[in-house]
Amino acid sequence: MSSAIAASPDNKKPIHHQLITDAIIFAPVAAIPAAVLDIVMHPPHGWGRSLGFAFTALLFTLFGTKLRTLGISLGFHRQGTHPSYQTFGWLRAFFFMLGCTTAQGKMVNWLSDHHHHHIHSDEDEDLHSPRHGFWHAYFGWLRGLLFDRRVYPIFAKDKMIMFFSNTFFVWLVLGLAVPSLVGWATGFGAYRGLIYGGGLGIFFANYVTYWVNAGCHTFGKQDFKTDDLSTNFWLDGFWGHKLSWTFAYLSWGETNHNNHHARAISANHGMFKGQLDPSANLLHILEKCRLVWNVHWTDREQARQLQQELELTPEERKKMALAKHSAKQTAGRS
Repeated sequence: MSSAIAASPDNKKPIHHQLITDAIIFAPVAAIPAAVLDIVMHPPHGWGRSLGFAFTALLFTLFGTKLRTLGISLGFHRQGTHPSYQTFGWLRAFFFMLGCTTAQGKMVNWLSDHHHHHIHSDEDEDLHSPRHGFWHAYFGWLRGLLFDRRVYPIFAKDKMIMFFSNTFFVWLVLGLAVPSLVGWATGFGAYRGLIYGGGLGIFFANYVTYWVNAGCHTFGKQDFKTDDLSTNFWLDGFWGHKLSWTFAYLSWGETNHNNHHARAISANHGMFKGQLDPSANLLHILEKCRLVWNVHWTDREQARQLQQELELTPEERKKMALAKHSAKQTAGRS
C-alpha cells in the first residue's frame, strides 16, 4: 500500500488514535440498546401514544440519517472528491458541514481515501477492496489506517476542506446537540432526540456508507464493463428490490456504484431506467433555482456510448481516441 495513505508495519497507529477510530466505528451501535432500554423503561401507554411515539422516533431517525448521508453524497463525494457541480460557498460549506456530522473522520482524509480508491480500485493498493475480505472492505480497513496521515495536495490546498477537517469534532458535537435540542423543544425529549436523531442517525448513515465500499463491490450487477469489481446494488426479486431501494434511498443514490466508477465526474449516478438517485433529483432542482451550475450530467445516450467504449480492448480504445483527435483537428482547420 501507498505509505502516503496507509499505516506501515513500522509506524503503527498510537493506542489513543486506535481508540478514537474504534469509537467512531462502534459507538453508534450503542444507540440500538439505548433505544430499546428507553422503550422498556418508559413505554408509551395506549395505541394513540404508541403510534405517535413510533412515528416521531422514525422521523428523528430518518432525518438524522438522511441529512448526514446528504452531506456525504453531495458534499464529500460529488463535490469534494469529484467536483461534478459548482455552487456558492455557503451551500458548499453547508453540505460539507452535514458530512462532518457523520463521524467518518477528517474530511481531507475521507476525500484522499476515496481518491486513492479510484486510482487503485480493487488492486493491491486499494484501501477497501473485498479482494482483501468483505469485512475488511466494510470497516476493517479503517482500523489499519493512520489517524493523522498524509493526504493528496489537491485537497490539502483547499481552504474550506481544511477548515472543516480541522473543526471536525465541532460539527460532530453539533450534530448530536441539534437533535437533542429539537427533541427537548418538541416534547419528544432531549435524551430521545439524542438517541434517535443523533446516535441512530450516525449508525445508519455510517453503515450505509460502509456498504457502498463493500457491498457495492460484491453484490449486484455491472452495467458498465469497468476494470474493477464495482457494482450497481440492484437485486432481483420482491425483497431484493425492496432492499436495493432502501439502500439507494438512504445513501442518496450512491449504490449506483458501477455507474460512478464508469464516469466518476458524473453528477448523476443513476443513468438507466429504474435506478433511484435522490442526489441527482435534488441537483436538478438546485440547478433550476440557479444554486448550482456547470453540472456534469450523463444522459442515457452518453451512458450507452460509454458502455460501448468500455467493451473495447485497450488497443481499440486507443485507436478510437486517435480517430476522435484527428477528426477534431480536421474540423479545426476547416
